[in-house]
Amino acid sequence: MRKTMFLAILVAISLTIGACGKPIDDAKTDTPKSETVVDDSGVTKKVDGMAIEIVEVMTLDKAKKTDDTIIKVHLKGKNNSPDPQALDSMLLTVENSEGKPLEIYPSTSIGTTLAPGTEAEGDAFFILKGDAPLTITYENPETKSKAVWSIKTIKDAS
Repeated sequence: MRKTMFLAILVAISLTIGACGKPIDDAKTDTPKSETVVDDSGVTKKVDGMAIEIVEVMTLDKAKKTDDTIIKVHLKGKNNSPDPQALDSMLLTVENSEGKPLEIYPSTSIGTTLAPGTEAEGDAFFILKGDAPLTITYENPETKSKAVWSIKTIKDAS
């Protein structure tokens, strides 16, 4: 009787532990969290459930306050994840053809948090030093997942 009760408890514990465990197939996946394939503007990339598109990159007319050439990066984003996600110009890095990062130009740039299923679009501004092609990287600060675009030409403002 005791032996049977002990065996029944042991089986119940084994089934409980087995049911709560993660299947071996799910424990290790080779699916990347983000795309890192380099493409031109107009291509939508995914970063942790965020679909982001660099719509266009263009130079702006010279501002009276500065002699620098300012570029505007217009981007769109849609949150396809179940969690709120940031769509923020501060998460963009732009590098020139020499691999040197461009400075952010202080302006009204996009910076928002998207609720699940929502979309937004806006601009980010940078001081252009050097030449195209430009490499634009969007990085999720929490997961370090990235999407990368190669922009071969910069449109002129006129």
